[in-house]
Amino acid sequence: MFLPYLNNWLLFAITFGLMLLVSFIMMRQSRNFYTFYVTKRKFSIMELEIPATYAGLIRIIKGLFLLPEPESKRSIGALRGQLWLDFLFMPFAYGSIFLLCWRVSVKFQSAFGSNVFLVLAVLQVIPWICDIIENLYLLGKIKQGSNIDDSKDAIEKKANLHKAYLVMEAIKWGTALTATVCALSAICYFWLTGGYSATSLKYAVITLAEIAAFGFLAIRFGSTKEV
Repeated sequence: MFLPYLNNWLLFAITFGLMLLVSFIMMRQSRNFYTFYVTKRKFSIMELEIPATYAGLIRIIKGLFLLPEPESKRSIGALRGQLWLDFLFMPFAYGSIFLLCWRVSVKFQSAFGSNVFLVLAVLQVIPWICDIIENLYLLGKIKQGSNIDDSKDAIEKKANLHKAYLVMEAIKWGTALTATVCALSAICYFWLTGGYSATSLKYAVITLAEIAAFGFLAIRFGSTKEV
């Protein structure tokens, strides 16, 4: 019963637009991402998602609690808020990728091409699960706060766990990006060869307008704010 709606570009435009809206809110939250290590410095969420070392991850989190109290509360609140808001971002982000792959799959005449993109669509559940695990892991670290053991022995014991964490991140980003690149490439091919009707062009315009609006808001209101 729901399958016909998956073939509607309007559903993708809505999902994609909501993803960008939540992204903008998260961007605003990140303006307050500061930590302390030797000196106060800004950090990005990517430094927590793909930290080079476990020690680097711990330094950022412990540094949140070393800032002066008002700044510390603001930074911790912003980070915790973004991680919780990310749970809302996930269905829109991975749902958008799913819909892209699904729309491409129905355009293929061959069963092979159709099945490849159906698999890519269904595989988006993997990065979604990885994202959930990642957020719960980081929220747990924040809850530990300044009590996180950052001794040399503790860091060495966590080495294998950190490697597993990085592998999970690679799977998450690799699966999502591979599906996105393949789907966009296929869509460009179908449009260039006349595989899509002119009516679908309006949804491409809507999507581009959403991206332009997001870019404008990001430049106008998403600039870094000193705390």
